[in-house]
Amino acid sequence: MATIRLMCDGDVDAVREVDGAAFGAWWEQLRGEGTSRPLRTRANVLACRRKDPGGCFVAEEAGRVVGMIFSRTWGGVGWFGTFAVLPECQGRGIGKRLIGASLEYLRQDAGRVIGLETMPESAYNLGLYLRCGFRPRWLTFLLTRPLDQPAGGGADLPCWSSADADVQERWLADLRTATARITPGLDYSKEIVSTAREGVGETLVLADGATAIGLSTVWLVGSREGAGEELASVHVLALHPAYTDEATFRVLLDASEALAHAHGRRRLALSVNGRHAWALDRLLGWGYRIERAMVRMVLQGTDDGPITDGCVNLSRWAG
Repeated sequence: MATIRLMCDGDVDAVREVDGAAFGAWWEQLRGEGTSRPLRTRANVLACRRKDPGGCFVAEEAGRVVGMIFSRTWGGVGWFGTFAVLPECQGRGIGKRLIGASLEYLRQDAGRVIGLETMPESAYNLGLYLRCGFRPRWLTFLLTRPLDQPAGGGADLPCWSSADADVQERWLADLRTATARITPGLDYSKEIVSTAREGVGETLVLADGATAIGLSTVWLVGSREGAGEELASVHVLALHPAYTDEATFRVLLDASEALAHAHGRRRLALSVNGRHAWALDRLLGWGYRIERAMVRMVLQGTDDGPITDGCVNLSRWAG
């Protein structure tokens, strides 16, 4: 029987191999080509583990890592992913035990919304998560737009990395207040701090006077080997609901596009859950196009169900 234990830095190459093997067939079907899925970079795996080291686990059998799961906590929101088991080891209950370890970690906050996102075309995954007590919610859409020329405005927003420590702490407190108005307890602090620490991008901060009211964390480095240098991605973008309107949203998005363009990126990707219908409609109107979608699922009893809102909260529950 496989042993479930905490992931350590020494597992990084094994985790990359499990990820590549588990998702290889899906990747070939998605891309329509016979090439294998590029491995996640070592830096990406290490960075993901460092965000929540107490919630990342591997399954080990006879000294070999055969499965893995990453957990992520954003204050009052928690989710797991990436989650994978080697194809030859599936169907033996290893995946359920990994999910159980993650849920035990995520449930340490009794009021937390717990969820995941998975591929809608995978009947196996959907069935597994339904049996584990998860219920489907809205689709999360991955959208992209070409950056043929610099955006028209908003490029002078302050950067997280340029602020001193006192300002950074004040911004974090302000942004926690802002995102808690979207979902109680929602906190993107880990993503802001990790992006700077790992050197994978920059966080732009939108302020009203001295008060931070919005953020956009833009990744300028891909998570997979050989992924190309043309794509940047908005990892998180959120606005205080009291300040949300088209003009404010556009300023923050324009600044993100300008940042990506200034670093030589020619396309920008971002994700938005269908729950945030107002933001999704605006993005489609501004030239963003859907490339694919994931199903968001929530552990039964941890949220209020499939409601929609007018909030700007661009993120995805996937590693």
